[in-house]
Amino acid sequence: MAAQRQRREAGLTSTEVAVLMPVVIALVLVPFQIGLWWHADQVAAAAAREAVDAAQVATATEADGVAAAFRLLDAAGNINQPVVTVIRRAETVTVTVTGRAPRLLPGFGWQVTAIAEAAVERFIPEPDR
Repeated sequence: MAAQRQRREAGLTSTEVAVLMPVVIALVLVPFQIGLWWHADQVAAAAAREAVDAAQVATATEADGVAAAFRLLDAAGNINQPVVTVIRRAETVTVTVTGRAPRLLPGFGWQVTAIAEAAVERFIPEPDR
């Protein structure tokens, strides 16, 4: 009787491993994926702040902000398909940085977006201060 039971259960362990292994791999990769997304979010925020700092100078242009953001993005990496938008108005500068975090797990869009805004610096002559 014991021999019959063992023959019926032959290969059961292989089936269990085949079913459970994708779940185990996903559970191991999820923390790494979240870490990559978090880092990409921090890089996008830093690039937006850097672009605002460069574009808010009185003599700066929108192109100066875009260039500053891409310098930081190139150095930090970890963002795919980055898009930097700088809008410089008379009194404010607004920067939006978007991109995608590297993907370990298929099926999820790991997009990051960061927005920074600051006042445009202006020169005020000493008698008017």
